[in-house]
Amino acid sequence: MINRRQFLQASASLALVPMLPRSVLKATTTLRTRPSWSSFRKSTLYPAFLRAVSTMRANTNTASPASWGYWVGVHGHYCPHGKPYFLAWHRGFLVRFEAQLRKAAANSALVLPYWDYYNEPILPTEFQNPASPLYLAGRTGKDVSRALSLTAFGGSLTNFPRGTTNAFEPAVESAPHNPVHNLIGGAMDNVSISPRDPIFWLHHGNIDRLWDAWVRAGAGRHMPSTTSSYWSGSFIYGAAVAGMPRVDTRSPGILGYRYDASVLPSSQLGLQAYAAQLASLSDAVVAPLPAQGASLGGTGGLVLGSRSARVRIALSREGRDRVRSLVIGVSQTTGNALRVVLDGITLTPAGERGGYFYKILLNLPGRGLAQPEQDYLVGMLGPFEVSAARHAQAMAHGGNVMAMHGPARITLPAQQALSRIWPAPLDELTLSFVREETEGAPQADAIRVDRLWVEAD
Repeated sequence: MINRRQFLQASASLALVPMLPRSVLKATTTLRTRPSWSSFRKSTLYPAFLRAVSTMRANTNTASPASWGYWVGVHGHYCPHGKPYFLAWHRGFLVRFEAQLRKAAANSALVLPYWDYYNEPILPTEFQNPASPLYLAGRTGKDVSRALSLTAFGGSLTNFPRGTTNAFEPAVESAPHNPVHNLIGGAMDNVSISPRDPIFWLHHGNIDRLWDAWVRAGAGRHMPSTTSSYWSGSFIYGAAVAGMPRVDTRSPGILGYRYDASVLPSSQLGLQAYAAQLASLSDAVVAPLPAQGASLGGTGGLVLGSRSARVRIALSREGRDRVRSLVIGVSQTTGNALRVVLDGITLTPAGERGGYFYKILLNLPGRGLAQPEQDYLVGMLGPFEVSAARHAQAMAHGGNVMAMHGPARITLPAQQALSRIWPAPLDELTLSFVREETEGAPQADAIRVDRLWVEAD
């Protein structure tokens, strides 16, 4: 088996592997159509897909792209989560993997289907059969209804890249992408190994389709132009596979495929008003932390379990004035001058199984929602977000494996959320951790946060 050092050393020689020229990719006269799973499993390509998956999973040479493990390694080493190019990198990743599926099946017509969970939120039965190559032991949930949201598809999100205001890319990553990983659990709730689960590929196929649908919906939604510096450079998919120019991921047609239905979702199954969760909100037992440096105040020792919890952060007069000035001054920037920081985050053994996540809402009114939920939402917290933070920390330290398992830090922007609910009172800040779960979710303590605080530039 190839180790991490060998993998990265081999990847450094990527320049020796020629990239496929765009002229070749664009020369496809007939676009392959990726269908929904409900259609695909009834098609003549279904046996070829099973054969390809079985062949690749049986191959133990993780240095070879003919093995399933190679693609798990590529994702663990190169995927950008919570960073620019989250969508574009994964689009290229799917294309390169799909090509390998065709080789494994010896079928040039084979395509990668997608799981349309907005219409069919239960894990397809074929993935639940232990006798199938699509099965993976260790999953916690199969119903992802609670992961679904329409926030990313609202008309106000007209920009695309992370780092711009009203951006689609970070919104769709926050939901439904991350919560689907969380609710399935098992390998799916860990960035480093999530592609082990065959449902990973159908999940990302749907995320890619939703991106295409967002572009096609128009109404002011727009991508960076082809001449924008945003598209400069290339993506890496390991030493044994050709890289891909970023600009080639701008649309599916460039890469030779399309979807059978690139339309935005219009329903969010299972997301009824969560009156029960709000009613169960209780103040968490925490220790206050003094304001110092950039911190305006915080708490320590937060433990999250099966119930929703609320944390109160008292603000000094100086702190209240600072928050008000930032909220009033928010402009068409990303508004990241005011942040919520969660530090020293660890998962309990029960929490590592997944099947749950928490919505983090800022200054939620005591009597419930006075505005749409997304106005209060600053982020999500679950095992997948924790693993993504650990992954980013490890990459920042040259792939330090220890950082993959240590305490994590997550920083969430709060300035835009407060500006949306302004002029709500700002005598204190409250963070509500609203629990969402699927069947089989752990009912014990799941996540521990050593310290959390609100800070300002």
